[in-house]
Amino acid sequence: YNLNTHPLEFSSILSVFHRSFHKERAEGTAERGFSSMIYLVIASFCLLGTTSAQQFAYAVDINQAGTPSSFDCLRQWARTIFVRAYKPDESGGIDFTALPNIKNAFNAGIGIEIFITPNPVSSKSAITQVDEAVNSLINGGVSIKSLWIMVTSPINWGKNQAANFNFVNYAVQRIRARGIRPGVYTSIYDWAQITNWARLPGNDVMLWYWNVYAPGGGGESPPNFSDFRPFGNWNSANVKQFGQAENVCGFTLNRDVYPASSVAQKNITRSMIETNRIDVEENDIVVGTIGV
Repeated sequence: YNLNTHPLEFSSILSVFHRSFHKERAEGTAERGFSSMIYLVIASFCLLGTTSAQQFAYAVDINQAGTPSSFDCLRQWARTIFVRAYKPDESGGIDFTALPNIKNAFNAGIGIEIFITPNPVSSKSAITQVDEAVNSLINGGVSIKSLWIMVTSPINWGKNQAANFNFVNYAVQRIRARGIRPGVYTSIYDWAQITNWARLPGNDVMLWYWNVYAPGGGGESPPNFSDFRPFGNWNSANVKQFGQAENVCGFTLNRDVYPASSVAQKNITRSMIETNRIDVEENDIVVGTIGV
């Protein structure tokens, strides 16, 4: 049984064992003591599963196009989907799968976050790359509350760590200037190699960190923040990527978790109950509500 995939089912399992336990007590069977002990062990295990499910919500992140039916399928796996809006190909450019993916996720009732994977060695500045991504989304009818920038894969960055940091800093500043809250996707090791442990100005930059043992479902780390260690600007995290390169619903995607108590989780739950749609402002699809 995959504990990470459907944790809410533990409450049903617990209920079954609870009824069986009381039936044995009423019948006074000779094996009652042993069965009771088994019940307590399994019940404790199940409670751990439900506690974890209450604390974290699941998400996925993608960088490929999907069909409406594939997004309907993803609704069984994730409350939120991170969609790539900018890719590093050539000198960096708009990911034209973003808008269709956003609309399909919206119609499936899935929360939406946006990330960009810039080209840090491009002739285009960090500011230009941010603007290209943001403008393409706004022109497509998307209202952006937060935007994540990928600071990962050190091999794709220059050897000058100060220049790397300046690129990230300019991107973050530009995101702020556009009225959007910035977030960074990285790991403690990526950040050290790319920026030499630099600290970004300000205290509003969110963190989405990754820790994965190996590609595929067998390489997942725990779907919680138990392995987080402070670095750079961050004493805590907003999102964790715990699985990479998993085949789900026709996608090759990554799996993530974030605190279920976040604003995004509350908004999505409320809107599902009321309209089965994510919040809309002036007919725009609103994205990026984690941590906002």
